[in-house]
Amino acid sequence: MADYLGLLRTNGSLVQVGLPEDGTLYAPVGNLKRRLKIESSLVGSPDEIREMFQLVADKGVQPWVEEIPMKDANQAIIDMEAGKARYRYVLVNK
Repeated sequence: MADYLGLLRTNGSLVQVGLPEDGTLYAPVGNLKRRLKIESSLVGSPDEIREMFQLVADKGVQPWVEEIPMKDANQAIIDMEAGKARYRYVLVNK
């Protein structure tokens, strides 16, 4: 978890979906300095999440995304902040 938190900028957010297998949550005091938000969503148990992923695989559910070439990442951020993103942006190496 510390590796993921290290990727966040000051005032960044991390949302943990479900609980870890061992049931522990990680929130070191150092996050206070960087004003990080660690949130959680109790969507379901690990078994329920696996069942959901199996349903997605069985039914061929596809996400609605807009692929953006990595070279256009700066413009994608500008467009996203301006509210122009219709779907999730996915940066790809093209």
